[in-house]
Amino acid sequence: MQRLMATAVLLTAAGVQAGELKLELHGKGLAGNQIRVAVYSANAPEQFSSDEKFFRGVVSEAASDHLTVTVPDLPPGKYAVAAYADKNKNGRQDKNFLGMPTEIYGFSNDVRGMFGPPDFAAVAFVVGEGAISKSIHLH
Repeated sequence: MQRLMATAVLLTAAGVQAGELKLELHGKGLAGNQIRVAVYSANAPEQFSSDEKFFRGVVSEAASDHLTVTVPDLPPGKYAVAAYADKNKNGRQDKNFLGMPTEIYGFSNDVRGMFGPPDFAAVAFVVGEGAISKSIHLH
């Protein structure tokens, strides 16, 4: 019985492994700017493209127009990514009087919204166990 319990504990501990998301961000105007990346979970798709409500966030300085960002320890599931160059480093994406972004931005799957951000379903992708790479072009 003790052997059976020990086996069950080991199998539970070795259960679901976290995934790693490697993002290749590129676009004219990244260099010298603070790049903000937000990872959104399918568990709360209504939060997609919110500046404040996201599953995981990364902030990094771009030395060139190409930046690699790694998001470790993501539980397997469906996610979406939004990224932008925060030129004035105020922690939010600036917009003009019409509500259009004035800082370059991009979404996973390189989807662009017509009038506002795209739907979560259009930019979503699956992270499993292990590593996954995505490329995002910021416009």
